[in-house]
Parts: sequence; structure tokens; C-alpha cells
Amino acid sequence: MAYQQFLDNIQTQLDDLVVTGSDDDLFASGYLQGHVSLSAGQYELEEAEPKIDELKVRVKASLNKAIEAGELNPQDQALVVGLWERVSQ
Repeated sequence: MAYQQFLDNIQTQLDDLVVTGSDDDLFASGYLQGHVSLSAGQYELEEAEPKIDELKVRVKASLNKAIEAGELNPQDQALVVGLWERVSQ
């Protein structure tokens, strides 16, 4: 799968949750979308040919930094990290 296809696939999955998801899904998808967009934007500025695996590392690092900063309670951490694991497969 190409990098842009990967991003489009993630966006589609997150958009689908807006229609079909629970309140928890809506929260997790919105929160995750911010981290994916920020990570992808920064990465694409640095790298002419971005790689999926590196984007995954960057998003995970961004989430970990937010968790370490106390942005998410344990339940929300599980929701967001679980959603990232699902949509990034």
C-alpha cells in the first residue's frame, strides 16, 4: 500500500466512526485524527518520500508524549491507542 493510500484509509475509517460510532468512538477518532494529521504534516515537510512505517512510529510517539503529559485518563488512553492499532493495520 502506498503512503497516501494508507492515510486515505485511516481518514475513511475515522470518518466512518462519525456516522456509526459511539460517543467514545467519536472522542477517540477526533483525538487521533489530530495526532495523525500533525504527525503526517510534519513528516511530509521533512521527507520527500514518506514511508508508512515511519509515520506509524511518529504517530505512536506523539500519542505517548500526550499520555506522558497527562492529556488522557487511562480509559481514554485505551480507547485512543486501541483505535490507532485498529486503523493503522
